[in-house]
Amino acid sequence: MRHINQLTLGLFIALTLSLHYPLNANASRVRPMLPTGLTFTHRTTTHALFSPTEFYQTVRQYPDLIKLAHLDTIGMLRATLVQPGLQTTLTRNLTTHQLTTSTNMIPQGSVTAGRYQLTTAYDATGQTQSVLYVQDRYRHQLRTTVILRGKPHVGGIAYDATHHRIWLCSHRHGHGALVSISLTALRQFDPTTSAAVHYQQRWLLPDLTNASLLTYHHHALYVGQFKSGQRTQLVRYPLTAAGKLTSQTASNQSTLPQAMSDWHGSLPPNIQGLAFYHHYLLLSQSHGIKASHLFLFKVDQHTQRYRRRNAVAAYRLPPQLEQISIHKKRAQLLYETGAAPYRHQQTHPIDRLISIELPRLID
Repeated sequence: MRHINQLTLGLFIALTLSLHYPLNANASRVRPMLPTGLTFTHRTTTHALFSPTEFYQTVRQYPDLIKLAHLDTIGMLRATLVQPGLQTTLTRNLTTHQLTTSTNMIPQGSVTAGRYQLTTAYDATGQTQSVLYVQDRYRHQLRTTVILRGKPHVGGIAYDATHHRIWLCSHRHGHGALVSISLTALRQFDPTTSAAVHYQQRWLLPDLTNASLLTYHHHALYVGQFKSGQRTQLVRYPLTAAGKLTSQTASNQSTLPQAMSDWHGSLPPNIQGLAFYHHYLLLSQSHGIKASHLFLFKVDQHTQRYRRRNAVAAYRLPPQLEQISIHKKRAQLLYETGAAPYRHQQTHPIDRLISIELPRLID
């Protein structure tokens, strides 16, 4: 009898959905109804917005992406990971400080940290706290939703594997800032009992008015400043043996220590992400609804000004490419077009993290 009741209930739900949402290309975009009785950890959805057919239709519009992508024997993309939280995300209301769900989270940064894929997002409405999703890369499961302090744009994220420490872009007192979190703190975070995750370190960046992109490379953090249409400033902040930034004399106006830089450079305009691979620098460029580009430069210790015309290679990719991150011989491409404010503006939005083969990029 129990089996019959469950089957009857399932048929009833399927019939109801079919009446309201016919089986067409848009059916996969419908936000699923959340049954009552679920714990708060299940309020961050992990379902794909688009069907595999819709996703591959997007990919096939960009031959450069097909050239670089990790494909299986029948030409389909492998190693893609569905972005969590695009439908609903567990977070806290900034006014009431109560747990709530947001349907307007926009993914910004992503990095691999051991067995986890970490992705940041902020609320487009500014009403709830920013978050960090922790996914198990092997099981393709959401481990937890980490709630961050306030509503930072969190445009970049980096991982220091030596000290098992995550770094995030932030903002304070009209300057860019960096904060760090231990990997253990992420794994143990419970959004139902903690208002926000604990930061190990908080640093002010006096060289930058905002911190928009970030990567870790050779015991240093490279932080970029995005300003629409202007060249992207890039600053390097070395880390000590203990994994901390070097402090300089702080101003009386700030309660945070100020990080000391040892190198300044500039990149082409509208850079959203950067990563290093061997002797190469990868840059993602994107702005508005036009196609994005992935640039490849040779790294030269004497070069401080990278220009597009000096790129070793340039690839045309789908619009609104955000951060790129490196893990072994692959680069992960994060897009924001799956977010509610953008998914209906783009002809081919993307709701998955895409993996490309770095040897193909260099060849």
